[in-house]
Amino acid sequence: MSNKVDDIKNRKRNQSNVSPSEALNQPIDPEETVEEENVSRKEGKKMTTNQTTKIERKRVSFDLRTDLHKRMKMQALQEERNIYEIIEEAVEAYLEENE
Repeated sequence: MSNKVDDIKNRKRNQSNVSPSEALNQPIDPEETVEEENVSRKEGKKMTTNQTTKIERKRVSFDLRTDLHKRMKMQALQEERNIYEIIEEAVEAYLEENE
C-alpha cells in the first residue's frame, strides 16, 4: 500500500500548479471540452461554449471518523477528484434511495 500512496503523491507533485487566473486564461482544447462537460454534469455544473453556470454550495462542518476520512482522501487522490465531490455523490445517492 505504501508504494501505491507514494506513486499517487509523486503523480500529484509532478502535475503543474496553475493559479485560478492562469487556468481561466488558458485556451481550451475542443476534445477536452467534451470530456469536461461529461464530468461537470456529474459535479452539478452545466458547461456551455460561451457560459459556465455553477451551483451554489454551502460550507459545512461536521465530525467524521478518521478512518473514513483517510479512505475518502485516498479515493479522491486516486480518482483525481475533491473529497466534497465524493461526499456530494454519496449524499445524493442516499437521498434518492430514501426519499
